[in-house]
Amino acid sequence: MCLPNRVSGSAIQSLTTAIGNLICFNFGLMFGITPAHMTLYESEALTPLNTVTDPAGTAWLTGYLFLSAALGAIFSGCLALRIGPKSVLLCCGLLQIFGWFSIHFGFDIVHIYASRMFGGVAAGAAFVVLPIFINEIAETREKAARLTFTIELWRTLGILLGFVVGFYVSYDHVNIVGCILSCAFSLVFPFAQESPHYYLRKGNLASLEKSLRWYRGIRDLDDRDQPEYLNELAEFKAEMKGQSQGIGSAPYSHSYVVRLICVSFLLTICGKLSGVFVELNYAADFLGRTGYSTELNYVLLAAAQCVGALFARLIGPQLPRKLLLCLSSLLAAVPVITLALFKQFGSSWSLGIWCERYLPIVLLAAQLFFVSFGLYPLAAVVSSEVLPTKLHDLLYSLASSVSWLLLFGMIEAFNAVKSTLGPGLVLYLWVFAAASIFVGLISLPLLPETRNRRPSAVQREMGYVRQEGVAKVASAINGHISTHI
Repeated sequence: MCLPNRVSGSAIQSLTTAIGNLICFNFGLMFGITPAHMTLYESEALTPLNTVTDPAGTAWLTGYLFLSAALGAIFSGCLALRIGPKSVLLCCGLLQIFGWFSIHFGFDIVHIYASRMFGGVAAGAAFVVLPIFINEIAETREKAARLTFTIELWRTLGILLGFVVGFYVSYDHVNIVGCILSCAFSLVFPFAQESPHYYLRKGNLASLEKSLRWYRGIRDLDDRDQPEYLNELAEFKAEMKGQSQGIGSAPYSHSYVVRLICVSFLLTICGKLSGVFVELNYAADFLGRTGYSTELNYVLLAAAQCVGALFARLIGPQLPRKLLLCLSSLLAAVPVITLALFKQFGSSWSLGIWCERYLPIVLLAAQLFFVSFGLYPLAAVVSSEVLPTKLHDLLYSLASSVSWLLLFGMIEAFNAVKSTLGPGLVLYLWVFAAASIFVGLISLPLLPETRNRRPSAVQREMGYVRQEGVAKVASAINGHISTHI
């Protein structure tokens, strides 16, 4: 990536993250086009396939996307440790190209299934590895948090564009847009440097220094004498020396590891169970005849997500993590509970014609706003700040895989309750509300506050107690060098 000599390290980190976020944007785009394209595949007059597909066949499109995302997530953490997060993201970009080609040149529903599988594996791996990559290239934990918040914004923008182009743009043109975005990522991202922490794990000091200079904006020989750069490089060298001598931090106790597992699964799984993807995929069923036209309903819900993600990016990093997580989760539960009560007892309420028509979409949009404002982006941010590096990649990968599997089950089970839309929809809404309330309440006693705190302080609050006699050593925690004392 050819950049001017005077580009700061912070700008390089932001630019690299933006390019990496194209994968998240592309996943949102593929998910967003699905409701509109399902109707096309079922239409005898409009289908782009050789054979019309029945509703049972198209119902698997979103399911295959999430099922393959679980497969991509389960292996991505180990791959990031072995071949580096940048390499994993490059593989994700190639898989997305195959996914869009499968749609563009496909003439059977099997090819469309293949497109969702390629895209799902790429998304499952990217949503695990991209936060790892961001955390390892950022110069501070605060910078890492700000950049991680952008993942949700790019995902929601992709879904919004997917709904818009899916409903209002020609089928062939949509696939071309997806291919261009995937190719743009695969052509530009290779010029970025691999994470310096990957070279630290491999013991490659020369490549580590090159990567560190790149992400700190050190382009001239004279700039290599900057005290901040020299201190950070010295800490990396101390950590590398400790690895070569077999010196490490104290082993983790079972209770500490169990608490870390609970934190990782709580944040990741409850974020998925909050109902974002289910409601967006089946918005036509949740809203029925209320709101505006079907197409406009989808666009408005996606826009509410984008606004929430934008607020999260602008003010989220300045708020205490526990406060933001608790408030956003509880506030997201309020409109869902109200919508469930409305669907169950609304016929006996005297709300007026306007409320009966537009209240459901207002409530659903409010819930999506609050989820994207706090609960969903904080799953990645807090996990990166709480979990130690050696456990983060594996635990977050496993938790993400389980959450995608649960989401797959919820998507497919929804089709089974369509014949009883009233009771089935209300049951789903109560599940979404329960997940949001649970994470909001349990986060208070379980999670430590991580904003503006040293990793060692967070670990002590989580129950990590070092054994006596362990040598003092600088070690990488949460993607950043920190000295244990």
